Amino acid sequence: MEQTFHDLYNEKKRGSDHGFVVLSLFIETAIGIAQEHLLLLIEGDVMKTILANPTWAAITSLILSLPLGLTFVAFMFDIEPLAKPLNDLFTIEGQQGQINMLGRIVIYGGLLLLPIAFALNLQPMFKREGSEGKRSFYTINLIIGVAILLLIIFTWGGLILEEIYCLRDVRCD
Repeated sequence: MEQTFHDLYNEKKRGSDHGFVVLSLFIETAIGIAQEHLLLLIEGDVMKTILANPTWAAITSLILSLPLGLTFVAFMFDIEPLAKPLNDLFTIEGQQGQINMLGRIVIYGGLLLLPIAFALNLQPMFKREGSEGKRSFYTINLIIGVAILLLIIFTWGGLILEEIYCLRDVRCD
């Protein structure tokens, strides 16, 4: 390893720019490491183990649904220590009800991640195992799946209901 470094160092030193030799070696090494990790992800070994293990699938889907879930719970139940800072963080100062860019990212990103989290959570239960091809149901996946499904119903349902009211000129926020 040391010989390789010295060879690379001497090769770079012969070039025109002597000041950035170590920096260029660092960047070249970082790119090589990133390519190796990307190759592992493309092969799918890491994702196969995460998706095959029901506990990891449940944890991953819970993490994906957590930002919108916590925001929804804080605003719906008006939890004062959470609702006020989140409202200040997600809205434009001085303009009541106007959502800023961070708020839009959390809301729309969370709405799009919920179905993905739901499908990811239930994926281990759809696999057939053994010679008989039976499916296994896992308690943690069922509990988290029901929680995510309820969150999907309340958030997407509330959004659709709001749009129906707005289209009928009943209430448009």
